[in-house]
Amino acid sequence: MQETAILADAACDMPRSMMDALGVRTIPFRIRAGDRFVVDTRDEAALPDLYHQYLVGKQDHYAESIPLLERELEDHLLKNVVAGCDRAILLTIASSRSKLYANATGAVVGTVARSFKLRKDAGRSGLFDLTVIDTGAIGPGQALIVREAARMLANGAKASEVVDAVESRLRDAAHMFLIPDELLYMYTRARHKGENSITWSRYMLGSAFNIRPVIRMHQGETEAIAKVRGAEDGVRRLLGHAEACIRARCLLTPAVAAAYAGDLDEVESWPAWQSLAETAAKYGVELMLAPMSLTVALNVGAGAFGLSYLSDMPPPFV
Repeated sequence: MQETAILADAACDMPRSMMDALGVRTIPFRIRAGDRFVVDTRDEAALPDLYHQYLVGKQDHYAESIPLLERELEDHLLKNVVAGCDRAILLTIASSRSKLYANATGAVVGTVARSFKLRKDAGRSGLFDLTVIDTGAIGPGQALIVREAARMLANGAKASEVVDAVESRLRDAAHMFLIPDELLYMYTRARHKGENSITWSRYMLGSAFNIRPVIRMHQGETEAIAKVRGAEDGVRRLLGHAEACIRARCLLTPAVAAAYAGDLDEVESWPAWQSLAETAAKYGVELMLAPMSLTVALNVGAGAFGLSYLSDMPPPFV
């Protein structure tokens, strides 16, 4: 029987314990700050220090996440993956937010061609098979898609069935919401990258009246869908929205994922989170809470909170 591995990049905000239990392997990102480089591998123990180095109070600090290039991806897969399984499905961060999908697609031919000798030496026959899929999601949204793909494989689904489920059903149902805490960080970040997601006038207005946007990502597109009075109110409303989704039984899979660029103990102390946890337990829905990857957090700042679910027809955000 051929073995299939699920791969996800370091922007996938799935709890490390769950990734290990499901056998999900991580494709790293590089983090560059000036002439310094570190590797983002979703090492949860290292994230608090990385937040402090690259996020907290760093409004003028332009660290950036850089995906591996084609040849680097080939080398990583040849070293870590091709000899241990017959095929892999790489589920990447949205191509609208990163070049990883393009680089990984370009690495397929080279990886397969160079795999033969390594596989022969490891006692495996034939060429390696690599499928790359753009999830159209980031962070916790990507995590839900990866979770379902890995769960399907564990339950005996064929690799082709997993690919079809992701491409035809799961990625179009992924809704990711983000509540930023540091508007100045997001403003300077957007200006540095040439984006207009937060303009100077929006930043000044938001600062003066403590207004924060509720940002939604769906099918690779990002938009501000509401305004809230402060991050605390935004998080409370977002968690209430997730609870409404559960009560309405409109989730495509019984899981809700969340990520926080800070101490997870804070999240678990929030009354709105505790209420969501009680409702999730009542309805048999799994809550996935993970520290936000440095790759995602670099774009939204310290204290940002993200939440995702998979649904074809979710209730409106109110």
